[in-house]
Amino acid sequence: MIEAKSVVPFESIHVHGDNIVECERALSLITQALGHDLLNISWPNSSVACPRYELEIRGSEKPLVITFFPGFGRWDHDILNSIRDRGGVLREAADVIVTAVESGAENPLFAIEFCGALPAGNQAWQRSGRAFSFGAAKVPYLYISELGGFELDADRNRKAARLPNPAVPFSYLSFSIERDTPVFPIFITAPGADEASRQHYADEFADDELVQLVRAHLTGQDDADIFERLQAKVLSFVKKRASASRQGETLSSDQWQIAFDRVEQPIGVSGFLTDTVKQNWAKTAYISALTERSKALMQLGKKYGVGLTSTKLPMCIISAKARKAFSVEVGALFPELDAKFATFLESEKPLAICWVMGFKPGGDDARPDRGLPPLTRMLIGEQHEMMTVVYGPAPPSTWSTLVKRPGVLADRNGLWEAIMETSDALLVDASTDNVSKKGYLRSEWVGDLPTLKIDPFLVQPAPNKLGENDVDTALHLLLSQLSGPNIFEGMCNPPGGDWSGVSIVSPDGGTEYRWLSLPRVSGADKKRPDHVFQITDKSLSPDIILSIESKELPAGGKGLEDNIGPRLTAYLHYLFATPANVERATSTTAWQHSQHLVTLDGYRYASAGAFIYTTEEQTLDAVNRSETDLIFAVNFEATGLNCDIKIYCSTKLGKIVADYIIKSAVESDIISISRAI
Repeated sequence: MIEAKSVVPFESIHVHGDNIVECERALSLITQALGHDLLNISWPNSSVACPRYELEIRGSEKPLVITFFPGFGRWDHDILNSIRDRGGVLREAADVIVTAVESGAENPLFAIEFCGALPAGNQAWQRSGRAFSFGAAKVPYLYISELGGFELDADRNRKAARLPNPAVPFSYLSFSIERDTPVFPIFITAPGADEASRQHYADEFADDELVQLVRAHLTGQDDADIFERLQAKVLSFVKKRASASRQGETLSSDQWQIAFDRVEQPIGVSGFLTDTVKQNWAKTAYISALTERSKALMQLGKKYGVGLTSTKLPMCIISAKARKAFSVEVGALFPELDAKFATFLESEKPLAICWVMGFKPGGDDARPDRGLPPLTRMLIGEQHEMMTVVYGPAPPSTWSTLVKRPGVLADRNGLWEAIMETSDALLVDASTDNVSKKGYLRSEWVGDLPTLKIDPFLVQPAPNKLGENDVDTALHLLLSQLSGPNIFEGMCNPPGGDWSGVSIVSPDGGTEYRWLSLPRVSGADKKRPDHVFQITDKSLSPDIILSIESKELPAGGKGLEDNIGPRLTAYLHYLFATPANVERATSTTAWQHSQHLVTLDGYRYASAGAFIYTTEEQTLDAVNRSETDLIFAVNFEATGLNCDIKIYCSTKLGKIVADYIIKSAVESDIISISRAI
């Protein structure tokens, strides 16, 4: 048992996140992990831009200070550069990176990705680069994913949930074991999960292990037991997915177990797949720009290759025995390949091939493809050879840069970075390429890639420039934490958010209704809000639902749009005309499916705009143009330590809302609030 005095063995914690919401999610996990050792937590203090909390910990003389840094790339030091320097070779950010501050320097403890559902199809591997990058930097990466929910069709009716190919979660599992670093999908119960789903995934839910893992890294405890339990849960999910898949398209449940047992053996998963499973594989490409030679190359992959755990994923393996014959036919197909590349192809080792389209017919990046090379590498491990084939019609300038300065290409483009950081060889054949020599080895570009280094850093709590992120932070703190209990936050979606849902409470306050998977429907008539708050004070009956559009400035490209107020209200009317997806009693946390229809006239609807105060003239112009009920003009002190929020009202309802917010706000040293007109 750890003594109370050593619960948290460092000075303070920095929480770097996409936005204030992600930072608060991390804080919630930290407080859960501290459990009974947390005695008290303060109001946010010290700074609006970088809210600070002081946690009173059992047995500690000084409070544990937790400081938020909402928004990556806004500070005197970019923490993502430090992750990269430590081996996190790809330009990938997590939703949150939590660091411990000791002796004037930060040390990453873990990174978190919050995902409302497990992505399927080619989206399933879009985050593989993030997992690879943080794992390579030896920073635990917790991919928190809701399980058991459902998708909605265009009419907001439930449809069967899509789940990823088992290879994707298995890659996290094998990579975690190889790097001895937790890089796991951690499954928690989705709000929309019904009882059948809760029972079906009972062995995979890892809510407890998530909290325990966070506590272990906060306290310096050994996480080996938690690591093993998470392994078991991920493997259980992989096998369950395999059992539900069409027979033959992926490994069977028993084969996945054997693959897991082979992860740490010299022959690895690759040997098991090429020598024992020998799964048929074929690559189908649908782009019109596909060359005849690329088609022929894919046929060679089909002829000599076996599936890398699947018959249809764009990855295959050429066995050591088949590699010589494969190299002969590839050489005939690509006579321009140089001797060094030909020697590589003839190697007597298994060769994994990752097939990347990478570029759409118009030349745009096919963004999910940047996750394919990391996924392939995570499956086969570091000790096995991998070649990436790029066959999409990249812009012609791409190929000239590849020829002259491959390191520059990797630096400019995340897809090429992922390819070069994970591959031993590159083979290209694209309709737009008339200059490259087609085959490249890692030795030809590795010298241009960043090298490993660990320099101390300490991010200062002052953004380089105040912007929309700070406006959202100020509104969120004011209305969710510094106001009375009768202001309910139904949604907060600052930059980098996910619009995962909107909640309101019933007029009697007993039930929370939630709409999930929010439709965009932004256009001439409707606009999805950035914030939704509900004033539930019975003295103002009926309740007022306030929707807010936040911007950096009152006007211009980053400014408030004309006629935004009616569009915000129209969106909520549109949404609430459909039944809520889930509901729960406000005194409990268990969600249930819902078919409740809101009575629109049971509430009053107010709209607002918010931005950084510039001039009185521009503010009044925004009041008139926006047609909102009120405007929040946020006047920040230069470094964002504090702000004065002036509320401009243009309707009677706006004045009611403004007066109530001002009256209910607690006194704070970081936010003051007043009514302008």
